Amino acid sequence: MLSENQVKMAFEYACKLDVFSIKPGNVLLNHPAYGMTHKDFLQGSMACSDTICEPNLDIGEKIYQSVSSSMDVVGCNTNLGIILLCVPIVEAIYLNKDHTFEQDNLKKVIDNIDAKQTQKIYKAINIASAGGMGEKSEFDLKKSKKINFTFFEAMKYASSYDYIAFQYSTYFDNIINNLAPCWRKYFKKMNSDENATTALFMEFISNNPDSLIARKHGVDKAIEVSDKFVDLSKEYNDSENPNKLNNKLLLLDSELKIQGLNPGTTADVVVASIFLNRLGL
Repeated sequence: MLSENQVKMAFEYACKLDVFSIKPGNVLLNHPAYGMTHKDFLQGSMACSDTICEPNLDIGEKIYQSVSSSMDVVGCNTNLGIILLCVPIVEAIYLNKDHTFEQDNLKKVIDNIDAKQTQKIYKAINIASAGGMGEKSEFDLKKSKKINFTFFEAMKYASSYDYIAFQYSTYFDNIINNLAPCWRKYFKKMNSDENATTALFMEFISNNPDSLIARKHGVDKAIEVSDKFVDLSKEYNDSENPNKLNNKLLLLDSELKIQGLNPGTTADVVVASIFLNRLGL
């Protein structure tokens, strides 16, 4: 049975790996970008980890407080996507009296996010100034003063252009049944959580253009970035000594950062996959 502290430690562990593993284009230890450093990401995760593991907090309020706490400490958006993905996982765990994760409970959590909770989550997204649904008619983040729809409805609408929304619309099926097991596979093969994180990140982006890049720079640019990872991902994931490829990874990292191409959604999904593994899925 998972304790609140174990949930907290699992969350902080996944967030730590996010910045200690090489994921080209993302903020990394000693490789800042986009006005942020790895310390910002670590401080952001620690600022909200107590709220993340709180068992008696409405999900809308939990997401809002988590984002607010992180923003208050760091002053910029380092973990909105991570919070949006990890909070429902925690809520699903707490639905089970044994505090174990079941996908059916995650479905219940998502389906039960009502209009009032949706309003709180929208408020969290707005204070983080994140690109997501943008100006999209009845689901517009900025203009919807009275929200009379559920978060699932909004996420289903946005699922075609935002991968976090897609996860909600499919009840995290890809994270649970593909990405989390894939991270485990690489961890067993490489005997390194950092290498496993890099391997999963590169495999995933090779096959799934990052939706944050697509929103900011267009779908064609997102596909172009994915193509840069294909051969390098295969070489890294097949290697007996993947660390010998670190210089190649860092070269690609510099190239992407110079162009402002941040595959942030891919990173968020990888963090959620690690979080599930640490929770014992």
